[in-house]
Amino acid sequence: MSHIKKSFYNSRRGFAFFLLFILIIIAYSNTLNSSWHLDDYQSILNNRFLHIKEISIKSLSDVIFQRDYGNFTRPLSQLTFAINWYFGKDNVKGYHVVNTGIHVFSAFFLFLTILTLFKTPNLKNRFSEESGYFISLLSSLLWAVNPIQTQAVTYIVQRMSSMAAIFYIISLFCYIKGRLSDSASKKTILYVCVLFSYVFALATKENAITLPIALVIAEIVFFQDTGRPETRRRLFWAAAITISLVAALGIIVFLGKDLFNIFQGYENRNFTPGERLLTEARVIIYYLSLIFYPAPTRLSIEHDIDVSASFFYPWTTMPSIILIVILIGLGIWQARKRPLLSFAILFFFLNHVIESSVIGLELIFEHRNYLPSFFLFVPVSTGLKWLIDKYHYRKGMFYLISAFVILLITGYASGTYIRNMKWASEISLMMDAVSKAPESARSLNNFAKAYYEGTGQYDKAIELYRKALYLKTHNRYYKAFILNNIAGVYYHLGDHKRAGKFWEEAVRIYPAYDFARYGLAMVSVKEHNWDRGFHYLDNINPPNRENTDVLNMKGIILFYQGRHEDALSFFRKGMIINSDEIKSTVNTGAAYCLIGEYGKAGFFLADAHKRKQEDIMTLLWLIETGLRSNDDKSVKLYSEKLGSGINRTVLTALAEKLSAKRYSEDGILTPVYQELIAGEIYKTAETKAGLKNGRQQSVLMQQKK
Repeated sequence: MSHIKKSFYNSRRGFAFFLLFILIIIAYSNTLNSSWHLDDYQSILNNRFLHIKEISIKSLSDVIFQRDYGNFTRPLSQLTFAINWYFGKDNVKGYHVVNTGIHVFSAFFLFLTILTLFKTPNLKNRFSEESGYFISLLSSLLWAVNPIQTQAVTYIVQRMSSMAAIFYIISLFCYIKGRLSDSASKKTILYVCVLFSYVFALATKENAITLPIALVIAEIVFFQDTGRPETRRRLFWAAAITISLVAALGIIVFLGKDLFNIFQGYENRNFTPGERLLTEARVIIYYLSLIFYPAPTRLSIEHDIDVSASFFYPWTTMPSIILIVILIGLGIWQARKRPLLSFAILFFFLNHVIESSVIGLELIFEHRNYLPSFFLFVPVSTGLKWLIDKYHYRKGMFYLISAFVILLITGYASGTYIRNMKWASEISLMMDAVSKAPESARSLNNFAKAYYEGTGQYDKAIELYRKALYLKTHNRYYKAFILNNIAGVYYHLGDHKRAGKFWEEAVRIYPAYDFARYGLAMVSVKEHNWDRGFHYLDNINPPNRENTDVLNMKGIILFYQGRHEDALSFFRKGMIINSDEIKSTVNTGAAYCLIGEYGKAGFFLADAHKRKQEDIMTLLWLIETGLRSNDDKSVKLYSEKLGSGINRTVLTALAEKLSAKRYSEDGILTPVYQELIAGEIYKTAETKAGLKNGRQQSVLMQQKK
C-alpha cells in the first residue's frame, strides 16, 4: 500500500514538473533569438576572462578566481557564462536555453518547497494533502509565468539573479526536509546540501547572503510554538545572533572588512543614502503592484522615479512607509494564526534588504523581485482554494472561480510572451523604455545609440543625445557619458576637432572618465600631436593604464615618433595582457615589418590572420610585408585571399581609398605602401572581373549548344 501511495505521490510531482515546464517553455518560446542588451556587452561579450578556448581545470579556475577591484566577481555565474561562450561564442540561443532551464527548475523547487511546508508541525493539521498540492502548484505556476520575471530570465546577464534564487530555494527545501527527517544520516546529508547551496548562491550573487535569516524565519513560523515565553526568548536570541553573523559575513566577504564600503557607490549618485532609503519605500510598494498586476504596458527596463527628498516629498513617501510597517507588522502578528501569509510577507521584505536599502545601487529594476516574490502567491492560492472548496456544491460559482484561476494563469503566461517581444532586439527594448520613461536620460541615450547610431542615422542620434543631456538621471556623471557618445559620433564622421571639444567637456564634468581621455588621445594622434596624446594616456587612471587599447595607442605614438623598439615593447605587452585581441599582434607584426625584420613580422601577422581570417588590416600588412621582402608569392597569395572575401565593387573601393592614402584604423598601425598595395588589389579586382566574364561567356556557350 505504501508503495502505491509513493508511486501516486511521485506521479503528481511529475505532473507538476511537466505542467510548469510546458507553460514556461510556451511563455518563453519567443526568446531564443532575443539579442544582447546593455550590461550583456561589458559582462559577457567584451569580458575576455570568459572567452575560454578549452574546458580544463586551469581555464575554469582562471574564470572562477578572476578578481574585480579586490572582490570576487560572482564566480559561479561567470563560470556558466564562460562555458556558454566555449560552446556557442556570441550566439544567444545557448544562453537563453540555460536561462530558461534555470527558471524551470527554480519553479519546480519552489513547488517542492511549498508542498513540503504543508508537512511542518504548524501546518500539517490545517490543510488536506489535496489542498496542499493545489496551493503549491498554483503558487509556483503564478510565480513562474508572471511577466515581471522576464527581466531576470530573458535578460541574459541577469542569470546571476535566477541562479542565486535557485540555490537559495534548494537550500530552503533541504533545510525543511532535514527538519522533518527522522534519520540522523539523512539529516546530515540534507544539512550539508543546505551549506553547499548557500555557498553556491553567494558565489552567484551577493543578495543570497540573507538565507540564514530566512531559515530562522521558517523555523519560527513553521516549526516552533511561539506561544511559550521561553521559546520566544530562545528564538529572539537565535535571530539576533544569526543576523549579526550574516552582517559580519557580508562585511568580510563583500565589503573588504570595511563597513563604509557600503556607501562606495554614492560618489556617482545625486541622492544620499537617506534619500535612497526613503525612495525605496515607494519602489517596494510599486514592485508589489507590478507583481500582482504585471501588465506588459507597466513593465520596462527603465522607470521614471523621483527621489524622495523627505518623508513628505513626494507625498506618497510617508504612506508607503506606513504601509510597509503595517505589512511587516501583519507578517509578525499572523505568524501563529496564518503561517503561510506571515512567511510570504517576511520573506519578501527580507530579500529586498540588500538591494532596496542604503547600498548605492540604481533605484529600481524589476529583476530584483525574482527571489523576493517566491512565496507571494501562496496566500493568493490559499484564498482561491478556500473559495473553490466553499462553493464546490454551487456549480455556477465553482465554475466561475475555476475559470478565473485558468484565466489568471493564461493571462500571466500571455503577458510574459507579449513582454518578451520587447526583448527581441535592443531597438525594440529601448523604444519601449523611451515610451514608458520619457523623462529618463538613460532610456533616450540608449535608444539613440541602439537605433539611430546603430543604423548610421548620425544626425538624428546627435539630436537625441543632445536632448538626453537635459533629462532626468540619478547618476551625477551621466551627462559625461552622453557627451562621450556625441564625441564618438563626430569622431566617426571625421570631425575630430568637434569630437575633441565634447570629450574635453566630458572630462571637465567627470575628471575620472578614462573613455573621454582615450578619445582625446585619439584626436591628438589624428592631429599628429604626439606629446599631447601621450599626456592624455598617461593621465588615465592606474587600473586602466594596462588596458590593451591604451598600450596600443602608446605604441603607435612612439612608433610615429621613430622610437620603434619602445613601441614594440608596448605592443608585446598588450599581447601578453589580452591574447584574444589581435590589435597588439597585428601592430607587433607591422612594427617588425617596418624595421626590416620580415621573418618576425610574418610570424605575428600569420598568427593574427589564422585567428581572424577576414580581418582586412592583417591581410594588408601581410601584403606589405611581401612587397618589402620581395616575396611575390606571398603578395599574390594574400591579395587573392583579400579578394576572395569581398566582391569586386567593395574591392575597388578599398583600392581607391588606399591609393588616396585614406584607409586607416584606430588602434592599429596603417600600411605605409598603401599605393603599391592598391595596385595589387586593382589587379585582383580585374582578375575577379575576368573570371566572372569568362564564367558568363561559358554559360552562354552552353545555352547556345
